[in-house]
Amino acid sequence: MIFAAPLPFTEALQSREVRSILLTTGQTADLERLAPAIRERAIFSATVTSAEFLDRVDRGVSELLAAKSDQATVRLGLKQLLQEMGYTAAPEKAGGLEDLRSDARLNLILETNIELARGYGQWIQGQQADVLDEWPAQELVREREAAVPRDWAARWADAGGQFYGGRMVALKTDPIWRRLSRFELPYPPFDFNSGMGVADLARDEAEALGLLEPNTELIPQDRDFAADLKVSPAVRTNRLIDALEASGVGEFNDAGVFVFRSGLGGFA
Repeated sequence: MIFAAPLPFTEALQSREVRSILLTTGQTADLERLAPAIRERAIFSATVTSAEFLDRVDRGVSELLAAKSDQATVRLGLKQLLQEMGYTAAPEKAGGLEDLRSDARLNLILETNIELARGYGQWIQGQQADVLDEWPAQELVREREAAVPRDWAARWADAGGQFYGGRMVALKTDPIWRRLSRFELPYPPFDFNSGMGVADLARDEAEALGLLEPNTELIPQDRDFAADLKVSPAVRTNRLIDALEASGVGEFNDAGVFVFRSGLGGFA
């Protein structure tokens, strides 16, 4: 898809600027073993061990956020780079999500990164004290159709969410949003290609639903990105490396690739 919705530009870019490239042999299940704070600060894709490719992805996402390019152009550039690098997928994987040159995989990489940046931008704006006071709650809503729709009502219930006339609503500060997310983050997307987002609820409606009492003050949350931006990229990278080494789920090899103990090889 091509993103046409307005993005919270400054905040969305901020969420990109704190990220450092992570080369890893890990597959999706391996990467999900990492703490959310690590994943939130890394530029990676399952089984990708090419810094050049990930750097191009990062630049492409930034161009999309800044409306300096479109998804088709960025995707084509990535395909050309992979061709120049001599990348080929195994015949049985060609054209699917495990083929880095496939539209399906490249769209997934670009759209997930854009949606995460957009979600963070909306979230940080919604955590401003005056905004949080006026719009303290939000509703889980479908923003676009998914190829394979998931049962979000069941997932909401499993995560401990409450229903209000069938609506999935909670305070913006409620841990339900993190529990709902496959990425363990309090903002959308809540899964790959989910098509789900959030819509703000005003204080009067939130009070009418019984989500909070009149005059209740919510404490804004923070992701610490602003603090991260105050240090150099080298320091941020070293912090990410230290966190990964302390995670206990893998280690860096001599080529600087993070190898999960249960991971499989990527491409160099």
